[in-house]
Amino acid sequence: MQRLARHPIVDLLPIPVPFDSRNDDALEQVAGALLSRFREHDDSEAFTFLVELCHERLVRMARRTAWGHAVILDPEDLVASFMARLFTDVRKGQPPVRHFLGLAYTMMRFEALNQIRSHRRAHKRCLAYGELQADLHTPIDPAVLVDDLEQTEDLRRLGTMFLIVVNHSFHSLRERDRHVLTLREVDGLSYDEVAQLLCVPRPQVGMILKRARLRLARRIDEMFRAVQPAGTPQPGPTHATSGLTRSAVPANLSDSPDLKP
Repeated sequence: MQRLARHPIVDLLPIPVPFDSRNDDALEQVAGALLSRFREHDDSEAFTFLVELCHERLVRMARRTAWGHAVILDPEDLVASFMARLFTDVRKGQPPVRHFLGLAYTMMRFEALNQIRSHRRAHKRCLAYGELQADLHTPIDPAVLVDDLEQTEDLRRLGTMFLIVVNHSFHSLRERDRHVLTLREVDGLSYDEVAQLLCVPRPQVGMILKRARLRLARRIDEMFRAVQPAGTPQPGPTHATSGLTRSAVPANLSDSPDLKP
């Protein structure tokens, strides 16, 4: 109260007498008057006096907000961040502040949550970086490296062979089956568009596609069964790729110019 009484700006404000800084209602009234003068007259002295007058009350509020996160949050930083944001918003012409302490609590709480989230993200990035560095310094077993390279090469050869088989099977279908599969699976046309291009009723498109897919699957299955080494079991179409080698594929498949239907 003594600090308020001897401040030169007191005569310009509607301050209740007697004034008790521990009374939140009185503090709200004085803070609103100071912010109004700062907004209307661009009086930076009014804002400075607001900071001095409310600092202790805001620090106590910030300590409650930061409780349990003392390692991450600093109450003084929360108060400084709030006042800096308030200074900027008031000068930008934001709506008048009607409940100063409520606004302070809300903004400091949001600032605390943002700092906690940022700290957690940074902690996760540090852990990920540490794991990456540990992996880089872990010696690699040469036998494991050779095995991985062999598996990668086997998968590449198997994928190439599968594309050759599918390409040959696709081009061995009759023209209508190839046409409808291309329209639907490659061009991505709808059932209505396929029906219009084939000049058939829409309900027949699904049956035509189903039969074409079954014929293609049957051709692929027959080719995989034909190229398996003698004496091996005859698996179903989903497991027919095991044991396949490039030397077992007929030469006319390897010479196929186009691997994509």
